[in-house]
Amino acid sequence: MLARILASHPEIFSIRRETSAFVSNKGARWTKLSVVLLQAAISRRSVWVEKTPNHIHYTRQIAETIPGARFIVVTRDGRDIVTSLGQRYEGDFDKAFQRWMADSKASMARIENGESILWRYEDFIESPALSIERLCRFIGVTFDPGILNYHHQPVVWGREKAVRTPHSARRHAQVNQPITDYRGGWRSGLPANVACRFDAGEAREIMDYFGYAQGERLPEGIDLQS
Repeated sequence: MLARILASHPEIFSIRRETSAFVSNKGARWTKLSVVLLQAAISRRSVWVEKTPNHIHYTRQIAETIPGARFIVVTRDGRDIVTSLGQRYEGDFDKAFQRWMADSKASMARIENGESILWRYEDFIESPALSIERLCRFIGVTFDPGILNYHHQPVVWGREKAVRTPHSARRHAQVNQPITDYRGGWRSGLPANVACRFDAGEAREIMDYFGYAQGERLPEGIDLQS
């Protein structure tokens, strides 16, 4: 949803697919980056953004390759993340939990290394305009309230140029629906033996770091109103 909203901004060029450029080998990486940079240049927009979830594990390489790169660290309640991933992994909630742990640790490292901003889904749902305005300041563009009406102009997202398969139909529906509150889905979709894992050990520490435990605390130095 966030990439879709930013793509509606007149100053931002957004790649409408996950490139996985830095997950690829170096040869493929440069090929993919060359295409992206050419498209960005043709668009004549001042900023370009790309969203590949696995790139959270390659932020050092990205920073070394793209001078001035900045990172939007996206998160939401870990229980909701694991619920969604578990469904994608055909019920393998242990795999989903481990993925969340690994991604969260990488996100924490990126925040500590700077040149990043934390964006929480829950804060966005509570106050969409404030949340996106804050991101625009970080990116360096003027906030345009109209981008919150992104769904009024449907687009095809992904590698396909048209909606042809059930997967592309689902993706098309997701990226073109209005802002929708999906908070708390874990209460009905997450097995109890998995949900309890968030209450102890490293998982509790991660939840607390991102503000999802014991008083909604945030990482030190992170100010959602800045």
